[in-house]
Amino acid sequence: MKKYILFFVCAILFCSCHQSKTDIVKDYVDVLNCYDKEKMSQYLSDSFMFYGVGIQLNKFEYLDRVDVVKAIEQKTTILETQDLDSIVSAEEKWSTIIDSLLEVTPKVVQKISYRFSGNKLKSITIDTSLNYAEYKKSYDEKTSPCYFYLNSKYDIQDDWDFVRNAKQYITEYANLPASDKNKYRVYAYLQGTFVSDDNPFYRKLVFKGKRTVSIVDAIFGLSFATSYEVDENYIRIRTDQSDLLFEVVDENTLVGEGFAKGTFKKVN
Repeated sequence: MKKYILFFVCAILFCSCHQSKTDIVKDYVDVLNCYDKEKMSQYLSDSFMFYGVGIQLNKFEYLDRVDVVKAIEQKTTILETQDLDSIVSAEEKWSTIIDSLLEVTPKVVQKISYRFSGNKLKSITIDTSLNYAEYKKSYDEKTSPCYFYLNSKYDIQDDWDFVRNAKQYITEYANLPASDKNKYRVYAYLQGTFVSDDNPFYRKLVFKGKRTVSIVDAIFGLSFATSYEVDENYIRIRTDQSDLLFEVVDENTLVGEGFAKGTFKKVN
């Protein structure tokens, strides 16, 4: 009887020490959220591959990107898992410091496949994003004014410089008064070319930076450069006759008044 009990206890202890693949994935995500490349490496096989949307990384390349993940404080939260023998399927929510400070919603939710070779990860594959279109729309809407502000103030040319100082930069923008953030939102919306099909005098408006706009007339197609000013959701363009007034309806639409009456749609 004693031998039987001892055998039974040892069997329980062995089972408790043997992690399931789901537990390994959960532990790996904990290490990932600590940005510990050395410990992450211990979970990955030598032939490990990461497959994302339009991207394929080997083990070295994958671990090399952890510095970027750390800089933007990306965090992964496992929402649910399913153990399928040599594969663990997981649904995960991802968020970054950019999402948090700029209130980008909804957060990205991905379906991920973790494939194993023994007790090590052979590959990680992003199978699908459940709400990428909604996230991308919110991300672009919230970040484009921020990036315009930062580029106009710091003239950031190096992407890594932005990533490395992302928290500092984004926090600075997030702390601006609401009126300033709205002004940079309008500036960001305006960059590019707007075309009208229903104004008899003006065909195109081409905005560059915080002051410059080129007007293309609808009769001869001649272009002349002038300046503009932002007043909340309105912009005033100077001409040699009188100012032209436009309302910024959204990121792709301007509606003019008076001689500028008509709808101008963004084409690039």
